[in-house]
Amino acid sequence: MVTQTTAPIPGAAAAEPDQPAKPARTNYRTDIDGIRGTAAIMVMGFHAKVPGFEGAYIGLDLFFVVSGFVIAGLLFNELSKSGRISWPAFYARRVRRLIPAKATMLVGILILSYFTMLPTGGQQATAKSAAAASMFVSNFYFWRDSTTSYFGHEPGTGVLLHTWSLSVEEQFYLAVPLVILVALLLSRLTKIAVRGTLLFFTVALLVASLVAAIVLSTNNHDFAYYLPMTRAFEFLLGVALALVAPKLKLKRWVAQALGVAGGLLLLAVLIKPMPVDVYPSYWAMLPCLGTAAMVWAGCDGKTAITHFLSFRLFAWLGLISYGWYLWHWPLLVMGESVNLAPPPLWVRIMLVMVALLIAWLSYTYIEGIFYQRNKSATTRKAPRPPRVVLLAGASTMALVASLAGGALLIAKHEAQSPKWLEVSKQLTDIPQLPYECIKDTHGTLPTTPKACNLNTFVEGRPTVVLWGDSHAWMLIPALVQAGQGADVNLVSYTMGGCVPHLEELPPITARSTFSTCQRSNDRALAFVTQESKAGNPIRVILGASWDDYGDGPSVSLMDRRDNDPVHIAMLDRSTALLDKVPLLFQRLGSLGVGTDVVAPTAEVPRSAPLCEAGFLPFSCDATRTDTDAAQAHSRQWLTDLLPELPAGAKFIDLDTALCGDKICPAETDGIVNFFDDDHISATRATMLADYFRPSIDAVVESANLAAAG
Repeated sequence: MVTQTTAPIPGAAAAEPDQPAKPARTNYRTDIDGIRGTAAIMVMGFHAKVPGFEGAYIGLDLFFVVSGFVIAGLLFNELSKSGRISWPAFYARRVRRLIPAKATMLVGILILSYFTMLPTGGQQATAKSAAAASMFVSNFYFWRDSTTSYFGHEPGTGVLLHTWSLSVEEQFYLAVPLVILVALLLSRLTKIAVRGTLLFFTVALLVASLVAAIVLSTNNHDFAYYLPMTRAFEFLLGVALALVAPKLKLKRWVAQALGVAGGLLLLAVLIKPMPVDVYPSYWAMLPCLGTAAMVWAGCDGKTAITHFLSFRLFAWLGLISYGWYLWHWPLLVMGESVNLAPPPLWVRIMLVMVALLIAWLSYTYIEGIFYQRNKSATTRKAPRPPRVVLLAGASTMALVASLAGGALLIAKHEAQSPKWLEVSKQLTDIPQLPYECIKDTHGTLPTTPKACNLNTFVEGRPTVVLWGDSHAWMLIPALVQAGQGADVNLVSYTMGGCVPHLEELPPITARSTFSTCQRSNDRALAFVTQESKAGNPIRVILGASWDDYGDGPSVSLMDRRDNDPVHIAMLDRSTALLDKVPLLFQRLGSLGVGTDVVAPTAEVPRSAPLCEAGFLPFSCDATRTDTDAAQAHSRQWLTDLLPELPAGAKFIDLDTALCGDKICPAETDGIVNFFDDDHISATRATMLADYFRPSIDAVVESANLAAAG
């Protein structure tokens, strides 16, 4: 128990009248729930990828600041009134408020995942993350899970990814007693007033957390984004406001101006989204300060901003925002899993509305049973003793963790069936590169700019260079098969999303993959130039997802990522780089280096292995009409560029093998043609070796002529 006293903090306990001594919600501030409601709208719009909501991920920052302000206000008011803080009672209130709805969601999602997700991945990942969420450590789980990214997740993955923010908030609740106890101890030692000591300690921790967020957002982005140490400053800003606001009474006009300024600041970062690849860093202080300004503006009376935020719809959404947040993301991701791609916008909005209905039911029939907001002390049932509530909460989450463990065992068992073992094999039917090429990656596509020798490199003999992005990388099995028995070096310069080009625009940030792409292209060109000037026969094969970087229609439904900031930034950047491709063609032409260009290749609407294995009435194939329409512009563009290359340049058109007259099938003669939606499987690529033998024959013939001359 804490026995120090402090002055009351008017208005700070705004949104959660947990104090049993008060007969009614006299401190309730509708605008606080209004902030929560508007923040929820932001988050829903961003996650549903609604146009205009590209910067709305800041909604979580609003929640964090408000949580710090409200919780601090509740604790400080209790301290000022009774001279102590009952921590068991505090945590019992948190348990009643949070665990029933969360446990219901987790169990419901575990059940739904069995019917909507695949045992080879989605079901297992959901079970693991459910166990982590039940133990309030899902933020640590997703920090260590390199396969799931908040801003760039693949459809059907990360069903419980959103619980990272709940875990951060729950960890904040666990840290609050330590912060207050240390501050009170310092107060006794320094003889400084409790409020001043708490404020000093809070600000010190806030600054330390902000500095860590700024440093780590660049050096270790996932750590900075998910972990409590680098998110604490957002909660602590709310705590500091709860300490300062009662002592700094604002004049009416100042409060009005402060509220409007806070609202305009939030509007600005919504209209012009901040960079997500270095978030939170110092960028997060903008929405946090805007939120704090709006909260402070309403501490001493109504202002224009509090009137706006007190709009009944906003306040109602704020009241049920917890349940809405719990359910919306899993439904969106499961919708993607069922569709094997992001569903259309209207479906995503419908799923968010379904989550809202579930949230209302949860608020009324689940949360309302355990945590009755709207009852006065005279009509509220006598609460259970804190120790009983805490034991019940711990037992509930232990049960959820046990259910998650059972779900994981079921998924693993089913994944070992012959059907799903075959699907898993098809999903991993990718090029197998020498260890030296992928030792710095996760074992798939090279991410480090360097040459990958696909066979033993011998100085002086002819060389074929495969150069491009993942659509060049997927052709490595074909090139290796074509080179079997030929006296030729096979070298690859491939990186995901890296268009082969000459010169580079300044990178968006120091972390941009395109700065790495630039280095890869520079090294490839340097190698080709060196071999050419040394008189060693060399031929280049250029390959890329040419049509994906343009503005034309896409066959793959995976490109329906309307407002994914990472995807938008990548496409915008790659589209700009297409202007630099002609310069590369001209340079290769001036060097006299023989070059062949792989034409745009067919793709299918959904992941071929999963679609072919599924039971839903989806078309797994692409029509030839849609394929030709998607490729028309890029094929014409490349055809116009071919004259820039030396004589003999060829267009390698793989669609003659992948497609028929009417369709481009996902599967042919029992062989799945793609290991996802737009990358040729290694098995099928090996069967395309004949398309690359002319390139190898040409460079070998060139070497023979040079030797004879």
